[in-house]
Amino acid sequence: MDGGSGSQDWIDDEFAASRFSDVRLGRRLRQLVTQMAGAVGGPIPLACQDWANTKAAYRFLSNSDVSEGKILHGHFQSTALRVAAVEGPILVLQDTTEFSYERKAGTGWGHRLCPKQARDYRDCQATHHLRAVDA
Repeated sequence: MDGGSGSQDWIDDEFAASRFSDVRLGRRLRQLVTQMAGAVGGPIPLACQDWANTKAAYRFLSNSDVSEGKILHGHFQSTALRVAAVEGPILVLQDTTEFSYERKAGTGWGHRLCPKQARDYRDCQATHHLRAVDA
């Protein structure tokens, strides 16, 4: 996302159904998503750019009224509306990629050992991606 008004409109629409007991939490969620969109894959301090925004992000995430379900509720509602608008089949594409950072004999990258053969799951990292598209 480029951080332009189109991105902000998408974020506002995507999280419109997210409900918190305090409206300021909803505003903070949308601001945090906007910041994270400008630094995809980066850590929160990089996305937030300064200590005040970083501290606000961590306060938001540690707030007892904020939960994964409340954060994702608006996104799930928006996804359901998009799916309902499609008349044909919807393909759900998935990819799981596993990484092992364990080294054998001190040279090269380790063999793929995730998850069944891994001695210690801390040696492994897996990513799982889903994308729904209309056929």
